[in-house]
Amino acid sequence: MKDEQTYNKLKNKYELLKAEVAHLKEHIAYLERQLYGSKRDKLKKSQYDDCPRLFDDSIFGDALDEKAAEIEKISEEIQQEAKKRRQKSKNTTSRPKTYQYHGLEERVTVEYPKGVNIDEMDQIGCDVTRILHIQKARYWVEVIERPIYRPKAERATLSPTIYQAPTPNKTIGGNHVGADFLAQVVIDKYQYHIPEYRQIKKFADLGVKIPHSTLNNWVHSTASKLEPLYEALRKDILLSDYLQIDEVPWRIADSPGKTRKGYAWQFQDARPESHGLYFMYYQGSRAGIVPRSELKKYKGAIQTDGYTVYDYFEYVEGVTLLGCMAHVRRKFIEAQMTYPELAAEGVRMISLLYELEANLRDKGSSYEMIAKERKEKAIPIMETMEKWMERSSSKCTPADKMGKALDYAYKLWPRLKRYAEDGRYQIDNNSVERAQRPSVMGRKNYLFSKNDNGAIDNAIFYSLIESCEIVGINPLEYLTYVLDKLNDGLDDEEIKSLLPYYYKKAR
Repeated sequence: MKDEQTYNKLKNKYELLKAEVAHLKEHIAYLERQLYGSKRDKLKKSQYDDCPRLFDDSIFGDALDEKAAEIEKISEEIQQEAKKRRQKSKNTTSRPKTYQYHGLEERVTVEYPKGVNIDEMDQIGCDVTRILHIQKARYWVEVIERPIYRPKAERATLSPTIYQAPTPNKTIGGNHVGADFLAQVVIDKYQYHIPEYRQIKKFADLGVKIPHSTLNNWVHSTASKLEPLYEALRKDILLSDYLQIDEVPWRIADSPGKTRKGYAWQFQDARPESHGLYFMYYQGSRAGIVPRSELKKYKGAIQTDGYTVYDYFEYVEGVTLLGCMAHVRRKFIEAQMTYPELAAEGVRMISLLYELEANLRDKGSSYEMIAKERKEKAIPIMETMEKWMERSSSKCTPADKMGKALDYAYKLWPRLKRYAEDGRYQIDNNSVERAQRPSVMGRKNYLFSKNDNGAIDNAIFYSLIESCEIVGINPLEYLTYVLDKLNDGLDDEEIKSLLPYYYKKAR
């Protein structure tokens, strides 16, 4: 019996020593990377000097253990709600029980059986078949004649009184094309990504022959006409107290045989009742002076990714800088290539935050309730993840994808936690990124702008079309309306009333 006890003690001691040796080997390997690795794999002395985390992997263990029970409970609550939400979503479908062609004209044809006298029959039922058809697009020319009159009594007068209807309002110079045609050209190019040369071919197939230079001039003239509306939109968006900002690359072909990368900035009103967004192109610059100049008088919340030019706004009085959790999640997903288990743990914790957001949306929670739930559930999860990042930083080199993911997230963590302060704030800025898709699809079709002026015109069109999508109105109907109404005699308030948000409210 005594020999068995001695054996068990020695065995336990051996297991402990074995684990300790493995632990020390891991840290020795890490230190060797610091001493003998390439310069980019080494930490600067100030980053690890007097820092016990290299040798004491459990330095944050107590902090994590204290919250373990709380986090476990929060996690279970979130997952249980998510399970109910998914089950409910399985039992409901958005597809109608009977397919319907919403708002389309229906032309009814009754097919009677042949060789039968209907007057001798009782109808006991009816089968209905609906077949979708399309009519060939038709273009037409409006011919406006304005007869000129003079009174008969003034035939012999040297300066008779002349009567004639006023000149029709011009949509653009020359008055050769209507607002409806121009709106369709713009929508086809900027919403449906059909380049001008393809539209010209389509017009020719339908009997309308338009030179490419003419159509291109019409597009630029339309942008010029809409410019006052675009400027009014910029001013209106900047009145919001919550903006999401991002940049999108556009190609500019202003040098013979090559293109350069320019950037357009997006400023989106992220309030629940959004007024839309606008694109801003300034010489293709991605420098920090662009947002600093645009937002020099701004007060409110700004949500961005981790691009360093936004760090400036951390120190601007009256501005709350928010981060984007989606960018952090992408970094950890990429890091699974090198540290699959460690990165998956980070993704799992972030997924809990997104599950919480989905649960809150599903319940239709008020903004006050959203803020309360975030403080009670999201903040403890994020505080735990912050400790986890500090503890995990010793397990990989700074140049590794996992090291970069940890560094990116840890630096932005205070900024990322601020979304819990207000129920209106979003966990990420995916909505402003989604608004980039039309311009990304556009550049894959018409490829580039010939110069900066063309890129500015693109910014005008994308701003108005995407704002229509955000506020929920038909962009084609809207552009047709405003191109017909805009003229040089409108004051600032009248122009503002034509913005997508106010246009919808007036309907």
